[in-house]
Amino acid sequence: MAETKKNDYVHGSLAEKIQYDPYEDNAILKSKKIARDNKRVKVRIISSIFLVFLMFIVVMLRYAQISKLNYESNILKSEYTKIQNENQLLLIDIQNAMDLKNIRQIAETKLDMHKPDKSQIVYVSIPKKDVTITANKEQSKLTALFNGMRKSINKFVNMIY
Repeated sequence: MAETKKNDYVHGSLAEKIQYDPYEDNAILKSKKIARDNKRVKVRIISSIFLVFLMFIVVMLRYAQISKLNYESNILKSEYTKIQNENQLLLIDIQNAMDLKNIRQIAETKLDMHKPDKSQIVYVSIPKKDVTITANKEQSKLTALFNGMRKSINKFVNMIY
């Protein structure tokens, strides 16, 4: 189509376009156009079906992964509970092994140990130098020192008043 501008210059052809559609009159061309249009529709339908199928496959793969992760999670949970039960059994075994009666029985039966006879006991005398001073005696020295200080402070306060 010819275009005109402000100065009446014409760009393009001035010839009128033919209002002729060759597909309307010619039956062969018309059938080819219909067949070509049908092919486009078929391609669109097939591509749409393929796209839907592809989306279905993606969704199925995601569900498969989720199922696999749930399965692994359940396996790990069962292993965790199994280990917890085993841990509790070991704690009970440790408590039973720490029982003094059980230790005495094992020492007497398996290790053939027994209490010493009176003839086997030897008493050792410890010199006085090695005697340890208990904490109570040290506290008593400190408390005596504080009591002495308190009495002298009280005397000083009484003298002032």
